[in-house]
Amino acid sequence: MGTGERIRKARNTAGMTQQQLADAIGKTKSAIANYEKGDRTPDKATIADIAAALGILPESLKNRELETVADALDALLMMEEAGFGIEPVETKNGIVIAVDPNAPHAPKMVMALEKWNEQRKALRGGDMSQVEYALWRGDFGGIDEDGAGERQ
Repeated sequence: MGTGERIRKARNTAGMTQQQLADAIGKTKSAIANYEKGDRTPDKATIADIAAALGILPESLKNRELETVADALDALLMMEEAGFGIEPVETKNGIVIAVDPNAPHAPKMVMALEKWNEQRKALRGGDMSQVEYALWRGDFGGIDEDGAGERQ
């Protein structure tokens, strides 16, 4: 999903119109429409402004394409190389992805996966709506990349 699509999805999830988002960041409605259509690419500062107006992290608006199994495998291999401890493990039920606890970024990875699992359980159990889950996802679940816990 490209940046423009991510902006549109986050804006809709936040219940904002293009005009409301434009007003919030000091741009025109047509600028927002052009970003969402992919006709223009917002600069880093504009991405930060849009994210702040929508109450999400700027990173959640980054263009990330996962359209094929090869794309997904590439992402997993990049995570392995970056020290997140991602590794395939064979079980009696098939191949699963595990986190090597000795990897440099394993503690944060485990924390993020635990939070994701918690939110998925709340969604499946009816304690969280699809909109709430989408908002949580759009904010990367409030995970603080620089600290040891959730963002405040």
